[in-house]
Amino acid sequence: MKINVSTYWGPNRYSKRPSVVFCFEEIPEEKMSAMQRSFVTLAKYLEKNFGYSHTFGHKRAIDRNDVFEFLSSASIFILNYVRGDLEENGYTTDNAVPVLFVEFHKPELTAKAVNILLKLLFRGSKGKEHEVYSILNTFWDECQRGHPDFQAHALITAAKSKNLYYQNLDKKVWLYGMGAKSKIFFETSTVEDLQSDVKTDKLSGKKIFNTVGAPTARYKIVRDRAELLAAAHDIGFPCVVKPVHSDSGRGVTANVKTLDDVEFAYTEARKFIGKSNEIMVEKHVPGRDYRLLFLRGDFIGCASSVAPFVIGDGAKSIRELIDIVNSKRTRNLYASNYLRPIKIDASVKEALSVQSCDLKTVLKPGQKVTLRRNTNLGGGGSTELFENVHHDVLVHAKEIARCCGLHSVGIDYITEDISKSPSASCGKFTELNKMPGVPLFLAAGYDIGRLGDQFLGNRVGNIELNLFIFQKERCKELLQSYSGECAIFLPDTVVKKSKKFKVENGHFRQLIGKVLSDKQLKSLDIIASLEFVEQYGFPTEHISTVFVGKFCKTRIVCETIEKLNCRVQCA
Repeated sequence: MKINVSTYWGPNRYSKRPSVVFCFEEIPEEKMSAMQRSFVTLAKYLEKNFGYSHTFGHKRAIDRNDVFEFLSSASIFILNYVRGDLEENGYTTDNAVPVLFVEFHKPELTAKAVNILLKLLFRGSKGKEHEVYSILNTFWDECQRGHPDFQAHALITAAKSKNLYYQNLDKKVWLYGMGAKSKIFFETSTVEDLQSDVKTDKLSGKKIFNTVGAPTARYKIVRDRAELLAAAHDIGFPCVVKPVHSDSGRGVTANVKTLDDVEFAYTEARKFIGKSNEIMVEKHVPGRDYRLLFLRGDFIGCASSVAPFVIGDGAKSIRELIDIVNSKRTRNLYASNYLRPIKIDASVKEALSVQSCDLKTVLKPGQKVTLRRNTNLGGGGSTELFENVHHDVLVHAKEIARCCGLHSVGIDYITEDISKSPSASCGKFTELNKMPGVPLFLAAGYDIGRLGDQFLGNRVGNIELNLFIFQKERCKELLQSYSGECAIFLPDTVVKKSKKFKVENGHFRQLIGKVLSDKQLKSLDIIASLEFVEQYGFPTEHISTVFVGKFCKTRIVCETIEKLNCRVQCA
């Protein structure tokens, strides 16, 4: 089989998004027959085990078009299964040659997805289910490392709905919008927040609570086991032990009641203590944990997290009950509503021991057992939204948010009844979070597009971006005479206020993103040769006007322009 693979880094004749294109130039008849015989079985396997949706099993006659349509849709399915925001995919023919196109975050992963499916099709009935699962699971490990995380997913969803430019700049750093209308986020925190002098570690949070007069639990800071034991006696049982500089509930042990509990809590805290060597001992506050989310000083919502638990049925062991819960919490966190599987570890075993249970214990019908002492999602906890937040709680929280002055902040509050005032319910503010915990709200049912839109706000937008397509010689001439505000001559040269900068060892998409992150930029011209755009695609789909030079209005250019909603002029 001969397959010609091309990578387009922007809009192209097949798709308006970056895509890998597979041209099946030669397909031996035995290979085609093998794929036609086995693809329905593979489609049904993906449907049964992972939720892939298809209609191929209902067709009486299967032809080669069905095979390629399956390759297209199944590729995007396995690419997005654990993480991904990919949509564009399809199948067409070019001079009777089958052509498959699939969008990418990383082209090597999209190419690998198609190759995996082809290999599975060729294996047919020889492939055992556990082997197929192992292949896919290994691939999903790569996708989890290489695709946007769930924080970026929320903002990307909003950016797409508003037709905003977005580009990954570095690892978890993303640019949304362009130039003067752009904003850069690390996950869902703005770079301005991360560079701010405002600290949100547990001790700094306490100081802010005290500054604004918000109720908070009594605490002490310790640095070793002896100080911890003394502080626990002074604070009184039950208490909470937590590393000062950890986040996401790591190393936190709540409801510490005995000296043995203190030893366990100290060991857990030490795992996440960092260089500061500081541990906080805090008076235990009865009730539920609530996260109050504020954006630009405005209250957005309240979610409450619950520690993982199981409820007995009089027949199954705790381990079996955990397995049942985990069966509904797959690697596909979209389908699992962002709820993670409960991992059986030392913390779970310790929590059971405190309740005089172990993994073999069979609980009575209706008996509830908590599996961890903290409530974070990463440990298998769950969440729900709350609307009836008492006015006094919101007044305190709003003052805390104002004092922080951050674009986004998550404020943690514990109470037995959030519909009551802190004085009536003995509720206390406990922690601040620059990373406000988007998955917490998504798992509770908050709409992802709405949440992402609220993070981006109304000021993020696109600026005037024009693409000029010329013959190579004309591009060279224009590079010497360009006098506009700012231009990128693809693939590697920037001209700004008549000064030229050549960028070495970088991809042109990263270069465009870096230029568009300049908050002073009000417009941008991109100049590319005909040869360049035909080989790599247009630089972005967010183009205001395409200026097409003499002899450059080729079939490929015209078909690509048809994919875009932009103006076209001859140049």
